[in-house]
Amino acid sequence: MRRSPGLRRLWRWIIPIGGGLLSAIVIVIGTAHVAWYLRLVLAVIAFLYIGGQSAAYLWSSHADQG
Repeated sequence: MRRSPGLRRLWRWIIPIGGGLLSAIVIVIGTAHVAWYLRLVLAVIAFLYIGGQSAAYLWSSHADQG
């Protein structure tokens, strides 16, 4: 069974979003002694950086072609 292009595109975004969320959660858990607003800033930076790196890699690889 072949997946539709839209479904493939959706799955392609799950990895970067999942990785970004996981890194943000680890930052929040690992910095329990830090003020909440600094934890929030660190979590957002981690989400954007890790998610962005993963998305850029997947976008440039074109691994699902063919």
